[in-house]
Amino acid sequence: MSAFTKIAHFKAELYALAFVIGLAFLFSLSAGYFSRLQLSYVIRTDSKELLQTYSMNISELQTVLSKLSEKFQFDCGALDEYQMQHVAYNDYIIRRITLQTRDGKQCTSFKGAGTETRLAPLIKNLSANVSLWVTSESRTEQNILVTEWKDERGTMLVHMEPLVSDTLRNKYCDDCILSSMSSIDNPTVSFWRGDASLLSKGPLFSSEFVNGLQLNTFVKTELLDRYKDKLWLPLFLFGGALGVLFIFLYRTAIRKKMSLHSLVEQGIAKREFVPYYQPIVNVATNSLYGCEMLARWKRPGQDMISPMEFIPYVEKSGQILPITEQLMEKAINEIGKLNWHVTKQIISINVVPDQLESLEVIEKSLDLLRNSELGPTQIAFEVTERKRFNNLAIASDVIEHLRLKGVDVKLDDAGTGYGGFSYIQQLNIRSLKIDKMFVENIGTSDIKLSLLDSIIAFGKEARMEMIAEGVETEEQSQYLAEQGVNLQQGFYFGRPMTFRDFAYFSKTMVSHKNDNHHMESQIVCID
Repeated sequence: MSAFTKIAHFKAELYALAFVIGLAFLFSLSAGYFSRLQLSYVIRTDSKELLQTYSMNISELQTVLSKLSEKFQFDCGALDEYQMQHVAYNDYIIRRITLQTRDGKQCTSFKGAGTETRLAPLIKNLSANVSLWVTSESRTEQNILVTEWKDERGTMLVHMEPLVSDTLRNKYCDDCILSSMSSIDNPTVSFWRGDASLLSKGPLFSSEFVNGLQLNTFVKTELLDRYKDKLWLPLFLFGGALGVLFIFLYRTAIRKKMSLHSLVEQGIAKREFVPYYQPIVNVATNSLYGCEMLARWKRPGQDMISPMEFIPYVEKSGQILPITEQLMEKAINEIGKLNWHVTKQIISINVVPDQLESLEVIEKSLDLLRNSELGPTQIAFEVTERKRFNNLAIASDVIEHLRLKGVDVKLDDAGTGYGGFSYIQQLNIRSLKIDKMFVENIGTSDIKLSLLDSIIAFGKEARMEMIAEGVETEEQSQYLAEQGVNLQQGFYFGRPMTFRDFAYFSKTMVSHKNDNHHMESQIVCID
């Protein structure tokens, strides 16, 4: 390994390490966000008990309070006082009970409690004769829930113990969580337990439950910081691991590309790329218009490699140029054996925009014709729209140069790529190939059928030569012929085939030229 290579390798490793560490720190910086998510999930889970308890109690208040009211005479006599103390003592959810008679007399189960002067409405009409209130206790200044029940006998106020919310606010640390219950219709009044200063901050999360009540949960910064500190290292490690995985996948992809690149280079050197031929038929005269040359890759001891597995890559890598040159050389030599020079049949060769943007590259390709009996008019270049032209001005000059020599340039896959029909105008292209994606919709109600008709109408108006690709059925062939598109190519006539099979196909076309039977009887010896 040279010193330069070692330095380059060291820099690459350094960049990779910096990327991993950077990603690790980036994830660790998100500890605050994830700590809120985690704490919110934990508290929300614990709050289910709070919600379920209050929801159950509130939804059953009408029944519970009605039964409870039956224990009292509503005269604040000895029996009422005994029953209030007995119920409040034995029911852990009830803090105290207060009765008010019709004549205004009031009594309570807790003798030290003052009069009910600090009540505020939470839900005034929870049911027919039940409402929900909140009140502040003078010794704590924290609200508790109070239910009010009324009928013709008097009023019963039941102060409910905040056992669940008190347990929640002290579960993680002392007084570090505040629960606030408010009505959606009256948000200024709330039942809350905890440090009142937390009310000035935004809630960690909110939940709605029965009768339009909403539960808001607030937490102290110290608790969030505690979860943030716990998450920092795991997130740092996770980010680092993710960075390592990304580097591994990236290098694997690079090695794969480098491996493919090397294999292609070997294939070019060993002349493993071979031309296949797919016939193009003129259905109006039932004769062979020509063929399209297609690339195949045959590695020794392996099955034929589909062009979809290597063409997209070699187009990007630039290896398509020597491959095309190699294929053209083989194809011109093979097609020359069919005596095409005495016909007007054409062989179409696929090229990429890069090839039409270099007069030198095109001239090198045309040099292959000098030792062949084929004339320039029997060669056509099909330029695909898969790649964008970088310089339309140069491409236009090269195409004009080809046209003066008699070589036609066709727009392949018309309407599916970058340039669309703007290329036809800017490059003065006079031939187009209608893509299979439009042809396959013949006989359907797909909107692309109307696009096919528009393309054909455009081609007719511009007096362009049109070839339809992907013709697979008799219905498609007949429809195109009725629209005036007589030059057709597809599996209905023949698949891409070796030269031997294509030579036999060509002879069959000649022998059946005057046969009115359709082409199905002529598709023989094909791949």
